[in-house]
Amino acid sequence: MKAFTLSGITRQHVLQAIREIDLRHPELNSSTVYDVVYRGKRYPPLELMRLAYKMANGTAEWALSAGVATNAYLERMGFAVVQKRPLFLSKALDIQLPPIMEQEQVALQTPEEVLPTLPVRAEEPIEFYAKRKVVERYTLKKALAEIFISEEQLSNIRATLQQKKNIILQGPPGTGKTFLARRLAYLGLGYEDVGKVQTIQFHASFAYEDFIQGYRPDGEGKFVLMPGVFQQFCEKAKANPDTPYFFIIEEINRGNLRNIFGELLLLLEADKRGKEFAVALPSGGTPFYVPENLFVIGTMNTADQALVPLDFALRRRFGFAKMEPAFNTHFRRFLEYRNTPDALIDLIFSKLVALNKEIELDSYLGEGFRIGHSYFCHPPKSGGDINWYTNLVQHELAPLLEEYWSEKPAKAKEAIRMLLDI
Repeated sequence: MKAFTLSGITRQHVLQAIREIDLRHPELNSSTVYDVVYRGKRYPPLELMRLAYKMANGTAEWALSAGVATNAYLERMGFAVVQKRPLFLSKALDIQLPPIMEQEQVALQTPEEVLPTLPVRAEEPIEFYAKRKVVERYTLKKALAEIFISEEQLSNIRATLQQKKNIILQGPPGTGKTFLARRLAYLGLGYEDVGKVQTIQFHASFAYEDFIQGYRPDGEGKFVLMPGVFQQFCEKAKANPDTPYFFIIEEINRGNLRNIFGELLLLLEADKRGKEFAVALPSGGTPFYVPENLFVIGTMNTADQALVPLDFALRRRFGFAKMEPAFNTHFRRFLEYRNTPDALIDLIFSKLVALNKEIELDSYLGEGFRIGHSYFCHPPKSGGDINWYTNLVQHELAPLLEEYWSEKPAKAKEAIRMLLDI
């Protein structure tokens, strides 16, 4: 191993390292005592010199720790090395730091050998080195690889959501309603950002006070007026009007929708969005409106007979998309990618298509009770075998079929026997 020396690192190498950090935004290990400050941003000396050493020598190996010698070398090259300040101090203090007078044109030349990127990221002074994932684009191509509907179907659903601003994905259990809801949000954003997507689930006890606004205990024996989950999310969307926000309501028909939505029956409409349509909330008189950049996506299980159908007033505010069991070419390719044997894929398809036909023709059930493909979306790493299939049928599908045909047990046994007749 050749002897290590600081003298091989020039100011140009350090500037290249800074540019690499600013361009690529990987994660950064925080320094303990000192920071290098350059043009209003802070960089930990150790990580900065490690990357500069890679620029100079073509290797990421670094034989020294950060310390007096490293900091002094950086200062001799004209960089400001300062002690960390408490987090409550103003970042405006950085303005007082001695500026770098020359305006260098940083060349992005790297050694001929392709080298790995170091795990570093720069943040503004007050934030220091908060770790953040690099945001990747979420494209139509990626979405179509994850869901099992055609591009035309997906485009129609997206167009309906864009036009109505509210949509309900309805279908039998296991048809990927929840999965598609989140992918619609990611497509609308162009990237995966959970901070702009919120999911809740309605249930029988869910109320207007939970959703919009109401009085709740504050932990000191008092009742105070508090915003509900939807009102809070609306405020987030209002603060960033140029970015879409997506509110997902799972099992939307499990709640008492008339009581939960209240004045939202008016405000949800696509042409009733914005400040000019604000209404005073009954609890505190606060003006409330739904911003134009907020989209609502609901999911609805058509096989749950205990649920109350949506009334016509609410239906008019939503577009609807029917989700079908997807035992199709898209799903076959997915199982093939997961190493599921062709013979097992053929068995699953033939058995489930036959069972769904039987369910669809049943006068007591119908197409809303068919079995979805999601039951088979998680084969083991080996791709699955007959034992995986039979175990799934016995412990997941058989109890569901027994519930479907609870008053016709012979019919349920016949269906289960058909699935297990291999």
